[in-house]
Amino acid sequence: MDTVYERVSEAIADVMFGSAQAGRPVYALADTETVQNVLETAEVEDRTLAGLAAVVRSSLQIDEAGASPFHWQAKAAQRHQRSPLETPPALPLLVTLSIAAEQMHADGNLAAHNYYTRLHRLLHVPETRCSRVENNYRQVAELLWGSLNSWLEAWEGERGIPTAYAVGGHAFIGLPMSQAVVRQYDRAGLHELFALEGMTPGLRISPNDMSLVMDPYATATPSFPLSSHLARLWRDPAARERIANAACLELEAWDGSGIESLSSVRPVVTTRLVAFLRTFPRKSIEFNLILPYRSEGPDTARFQGADEESIVPTVAGPGGSTRLSGAEEVSAASLVGELLTGEFGDDESRPFGRRPKRVAPLRWDDLQGAFVEIEHISLGEDSIVLARSDARQRVETHLETHARPGWRELVDLPGTPEGWVVYHHVQIVSAPNRQPHFDLLPLTPRVRTSLTLRGGFVLPGLLRKWSVKEPPEAVALAAGASSVGVCVYRGNRIDQAELITKSVQPGELAVFPLIDQGLTDGEYVVAMFVNDTNKPSTAALLRLRSASTPQFRVEDVDIRLVYSPEYSPRWPLTAGPAKWPSHVNGARTVGLEPRRGGCTVPMPEFAPREPSASTASIAKTRVGVPMASDSCLITGTHRFLLPPMLRGQARTRSIEGECVNCGLVRRFAGTDRAARKKKGAARTIEIPEIPPVIESDQPDFEVAFDALNHVGTGSFGAFERIAAQVEGSGLFADSFLRRLEVVGHVDVARDDHLQVTQWAVNTSTLVPTGDRSWVLIGSRSSALVEQLEELLGTSAVVRTSVDAELARLEVVGILPVGKMADAGIAVLKASPVEDIAEALPPLSEVVTSLKRVIVPSHRSAEFWDTTSASWHPAESLVKVGAYRLKDFGSTYAIRTADDIAGGTIGLGNAQIVKHIANSWAGDPLVGYNSRSGSVVTPLGADLPSLYGRALALCSGRAPREIVNHRLLQYPSVPRTVADIIYDRVSR
Repeated sequence: MDTVYERVSEAIADVMFGSAQAGRPVYALADTETVQNVLETAEVEDRTLAGLAAVVRSSLQIDEAGASPFHWQAKAAQRHQRSPLETPPALPLLVTLSIAAEQMHADGNLAAHNYYTRLHRLLHVPETRCSRVENNYRQVAELLWGSLNSWLEAWEGERGIPTAYAVGGHAFIGLPMSQAVVRQYDRAGLHELFALEGMTPGLRISPNDMSLVMDPYATATPSFPLSSHLARLWRDPAARERIANAACLELEAWDGSGIESLSSVRPVVTTRLVAFLRTFPRKSIEFNLILPYRSEGPDTARFQGADEESIVPTVAGPGGSTRLSGAEEVSAASLVGELLTGEFGDDESRPFGRRPKRVAPLRWDDLQGAFVEIEHISLGEDSIVLARSDARQRVETHLETHARPGWRELVDLPGTPEGWVVYHHVQIVSAPNRQPHFDLLPLTPRVRTSLTLRGGFVLPGLLRKWSVKEPPEAVALAAGASSVGVCVYRGNRIDQAELITKSVQPGELAVFPLIDQGLTDGEYVVAMFVNDTNKPSTAALLRLRSASTPQFRVEDVDIRLVYSPEYSPRWPLTAGPAKWPSHVNGARTVGLEPRRGGCTVPMPEFAPREPSASTASIAKTRVGVPMASDSCLITGTHRFLLPPMLRGQARTRSIEGECVNCGLVRRFAGTDRAARKKKGAARTIEIPEIPPVIESDQPDFEVAFDALNHVGTGSFGAFERIAAQVEGSGLFADSFLRRLEVVGHVDVARDDHLQVTQWAVNTSTLVPTGDRSWVLIGSRSSALVEQLEELLGTSAVVRTSVDAELARLEVVGILPVGKMADAGIAVLKASPVEDIAEALPPLSEVVTSLKRVIVPSHRSAEFWDTTSASWHPAESLVKVGAYRLKDFGSTYAIRTADDIAGGTIGLGNAQIVKHIANSWAGDPLVGYNSRSGSVVTPLGADLPSLYGRALALCSGRAPREIVNHRLLQYPSVPRTVADIIYDRVSR
């Protein structure tokens, strides 16, 4: 193909699918300005739509007798399948196809023949060739559009999220129409609608739910904030379905923009309650708020309390949202049951508020890694329900009737506000046929048909995908159906030849677990069929991935991080770029110089320490205004204000009334017929036996580790999204990452405050741990393990286990070292532990490298007692040692005599400051247990980063927590290594 077409293709890739589109839905529709920009970039003289069409026509064999019009395009798309990272040759053609669809939308005629008329006119197709072009396009449409989707998916969303799908079976013209339904300026209106509805960035809802949300706006006059273009298309059912699908994608990628412009429309923007269910270190629930404003840096939320203003720091959350920082210091009763109003930051143009509710559903949101409050519960979604105690009987009766079995009350759960109850594993699978009690309105779904991909282990990234080791289950519901079927097809379209599995269940509900269906990495369509119809009611795209299909990171040539003495004086605590000649990378060492000198003092035998700390409790901060005793929240009685009926005004089927106290909106019958219909007897629904919601007994540590290996590298936020699906606390995420780091599976970069900035999985390495025994450190996948077992044959045995909450793989036997490189596995001839230990600096050198800052404001302080190894309340900061400063979070620091004189502190983390303080006291926390051959420290005082790695690599195991005795044990550590580490932490 000539270079002009290639230049246009590359220009489209850069202009329409550049890095600015990362994580956002992208479309192949170009307006006049974009077409001009593309053709100018490609140095085409005619920079109009006609010029683009001429370039595209030159790639087609329209005028060649006996040739298929799309012959070259089809061949090029087939070649592209072998190298999906390359720019798809079909791009200019796809843009032209989308423009034809947009022209069809513009005149409101969505008939198929009208599309082809537009296309023929654009491409100047002779009348005698029209039928040939149409037929050939139908043959290659999915191949051409598939090249665009596979390109965007290969780039893992870095060039945008693919949208060209016709999973409902409407291929051919449905594909370009999916691109043309939402224009660029339409999206700003959608974002404002999301803000008006109080939706949270990154929220995922079904197209049916979205249609119900959008309908009042699209059918109103004027249709603010939706454009007149969308309002016109909304009248067509086919276009409405595409608009709702596009809006769902926009909501998933929404960053919170559009809220500030609505201050004149809605003075107070709704904030949402968010709940974290904790199991580490004990079971509890923690409440927070999601503020729908993007945080650009350190900000605060200013709450207007009953008597005074309360200021709470905030932290940036996923998807452009913002959370309260240190919410554990804020009263949960205040967040849940009080009227909240305030402003975000110092700008009064960003107000927020929340009215308490007697019953509040919170759905699981994998982007937030928490349960997020919603107005109405959705069918099949995994949710928790928060309710006032006096509504218990009414709520439980509703759940017994309409929820999937397996829900339960979380009794005596720490963190639950007094007077409230929490229900877990709530999945609503039906709805009442009569108007429910006001309290139960949030538990009444607005749609009666839905297909939900529920649960499973969601992988972080710009594309929505699940772990193949723990896929979701499909929950399909259709009110009034005699049977519901769920079919799974390989690929991104419904093709009977690609049918993988099928399940048809009688009644209105089908629950279909996908975990035992033999699915492998790839794309699938999950489709829902009602009453044995051939046409699916709805469908969803399912992407499955694992460590066997690692995520491609465009900007990374080498994702490794390394610990190097040449990088920073704090090098044992933080990794840096992989550009230093001497370093530690996972279990591998290169060019390290031993730091000998002086006599090594043997590590003494470990002696238990008796804790004696009694931390003073701090009063929780109240951020709201308590509700009056006669309020709706307390009494459950609402007072609705109805609009007056004016003379000559036509009666409507329903009338909306708003409670003057809580703002609840309810629709009342406006005609006699509507009133009689509401009073009709409720229909009895025969629901077949439903499989209960089953809570996993064991956390998904192995699945989480596979997910980390799929992602390969990322920010701490990406790590938290993985860790939150095992345990939803920041404390667990920090602990889990430190265990992975200390074993050598990942290397971790930290900033001057020792906060994690990046992590990276290391190269697969077999480390010797004994005679004919190795442990695999670093990256791992099912494919690698299978290849390893094949190479070993009968000469060695592979053993897998979960040890200290980490997936462990050990090889025992004779190792064919020469073959390991073929599997991408490095093999160490000798253990690296002594090389690492001897290269470590003493803690006294690390102390001088810690960042110094002026003592920050704090509400309380604790001093580390080196004798009992516990924290004690501190009245002042005048002693040399380690401190924990508390103010909506904890700051760990050390103070030398110079710090005290200068009014500064040295910033550290919870582990390093304890060991530094005990080193100064001449009483190191580590001790040796000769009986077990292990090194022991108090629980919570694990050796940080490389100091701990030198001990953990002796056995290839993370330290074991002995909770009953408050100890942490590093097993199988030789005395020589223990003595070197003792030398480093004692001076």
